[in-house]
Amino acid sequence: MKTIILTLSAAKDIDALPRDAREQVEAGLHRYAMTGQGGVKALQGRDGYRLRIGSYRVIFDEDATTILAIYIGRRARGAKIMSAPQIIRTPSGEELVVLPRAEYEALLERADHEAEDADDVAIYDARKAELAAGGVVLPPEVSAAILRGESRLKAIRNWRGETQLHLNFKTGIGQGYLSDLESGRRTGTPETIAKLAQALSVPVEWLS
Repeated sequence: MKTIILTLSAAKDIDALPRDAREQVEAGLHRYAMTGQGGVKALQGRDGYRLRIGSYRVIFDEDATTILAIYIGRRARGAKIMSAPQIIRTPSGEELVVLPRAEYEALLERADHEAEDADDVAIYDARKAELAAGGVVLPPEVSAAILRGESRLKAIRNWRGETQLHLNFKTGIGQGYLSDLESGRRTGTPETIAKLAQALSVPVEWLS
């Protein structure tokens, strides 16, 4: 099985997904990492790939041992660029082409796929530029925990070998509050996030 690693941006993408979508994406990504099977397509003119998982997609780089997920979100849908076909007869006898409905719908589908492919490439380029400018790639252990359903805070705390109780002693933040932050029941203030980041020795952006 290949190791799946998330960029920080991809981890935040996962945070934004509904629970059922998150579980679907996690399962599809793990299945691809284990079997190499799934709706994968190479990005045109790029080294990256897109994995379709239902209504969602993962854009990633890959080598012999590792999958680096750089974007996770809804699939793009191309704009319908043609109106419904009509038969038009002009008084001058001008000849107009009328497509059978099946061919017309095939053209729409092709246009839709081309628009999705172009959007995938644009996202790939933007996320690669972000990485080149100093974007964060999370440790494999943190990535794996997030893909098991843990929050970033819990994944990072466990990676650092900290218990909630010890983190409470180090920061003065109540254990119940920490539990709520990890479960997503509450959102920390900037001051709280800064304290946690300092105690866990990670940049604030890892937790914000």
